[in-house]
Amino acid sequence: MRKKENIIIFCAHSDDEIIGTGGLIAKYAKEGKEAIVVIFSYGEKSSPWLRKDVLIKERVLEAKKIAKFIGVKQFYFLGIEDLNFEADVEKKNTKEKVKNLILKYNPIKVFTHSSLDPHKDHKAVSKVVESALEDIKKDIPLFAFEIWNIRNETHPRMYVDISETFNKKIEAIKKFKSQRHYTYPLLIPVYFKARIIGLLNGYKYGERFYKIR
Repeated sequence: MRKKENIIIFCAHSDDEIIGTGGLIAKYAKEGKEAIVVIFSYGEKSSPWLRKDVLIKERVLEAKKIAKFIGVKQFYFLGIEDLNFEADVEKKNTKEKVKNLILKYNPIKVFTHSSLDPHKDHKAVSKVVESALEDIKKDIPLFAFEIWNIRNETHPRMYVDISETFNKKIEAIKKFKSQRHYTYPLLIPVYFKARIIGLLNGYKYGERFYKIR
């Protein structure tokens, strides 16, 4: 029996996984690979005019529906305090949770934020995931994706043809109604980035990843 080709995506907030890897998730799902998404925070501080419990409920339901739409098989929230990642990951033993999930699913690849992303929560996730993989000492490739990056990574690059799944990625981004003030302004940059990556590699739309280890 062929081993399941799982991939795991670790990210800070729901919507990061779609913006960074949405085309890849949909492509891998079509190929029979299983995508597991792990979101560190509920993003409870993203809206100053909604009660925390109301916003968390809304974002969890929304994220799960979008995960199913894009082809995610398993979905986790770790409950890290929004905008306080560096302190809270230590309190909640987050690295051990990350390690346990990696060992449970034994992925062929792991994806997470770039360490050059200027968002401090994204940086914190990148640091925890990379450290967890170092502790495990298994030969599992780690790839970084970009959200708010200004500088490019110097690591080797992996390009993925998402021509057949790009429209699904865009549809998924539009479904984040609770985060539309963040996600809608990103639609044009996401389109142009995917188009440029695609043109440089001989296809219509692409996503770029950096091999960290």
